[in-house]
Amino acid sequence: MMQISIHKAKNKEQVANLGARAVAFCLDALLLMLTIGIIEYFTVSSDEQAWLFKGERLLHLLLGWLYFAGLESSSWQATIGKQLLELRVTSETKDRISFACASLRYALRPIGIFIYLLRYITNSLSPYTQLFHDKVAGTQVLKTPTD
Repeated sequence: MMQISIHKAKNKEQVANLGARAVAFCLDALLLMLTIGIIEYFTVSSDEQAWLFKGERLLHLLLGWLYFAGLESSSWQATIGKQLLELRVTSETKDRISFACASLRYALRPIGIFIYLLRYITNSLSPYTQLFHDKVAGTQVLKTPTD
């Protein structure tokens, strides 16, 4: 007698670890700082004496927001740093996120990092790697292994 067995393809995507996410963020931050540095080198500042409270800082925030929210909500579902590390941002149902959702992640990221650092300092970390901004936005960062 002949038997036929059908196996569903296992989803090989896993939730990305915090180390890979941190490296991706550092790559993205480096790229943004390089871009901003080049722009500032070739432009005239509104106040050469001011270091922190220049009007251009709002443009830097706008550039960062458009970079992170735009790329994470694009068909790539990842910034350049995440793309290099084969990470992607999805909804909890593994769908592409909206620009509004990606904007919420961007706005809440500093709070999420602050909460993570507090939990690290107090040694109360959980093994789950979904950070505050991911929980609020209903997103997750997945690692997509190459076949």
